[in-house]
Amino acid sequence: MTQTRPGRSQGAAVGFADARAAADRAETVQRHLAARTVADNSVDAADCRELLLMLGLPDPEPAGAHSGGGR
Repeated sequence: MTQTRPGRSQGAAVGFADARAAADRAETVQRHLAARTVADNSVDAADCRELLLMLGLPDPEPAGAHSGGGR
């Protein structure tokens, strides 16, 4: 069994872990939405990749799947 520090409950540790997991999921969603916005508004695939790299975001689509951006 895992020991907790005196005065602290295991419930607090579980609550923290749950909150951290929720924050990680929310960050993943926000990164995906940001990458999608960049992809939707980029001029071409090269522009999209360059902008995503500048922002430190992963490319949400496989190479060659970019539709060509711009509205």
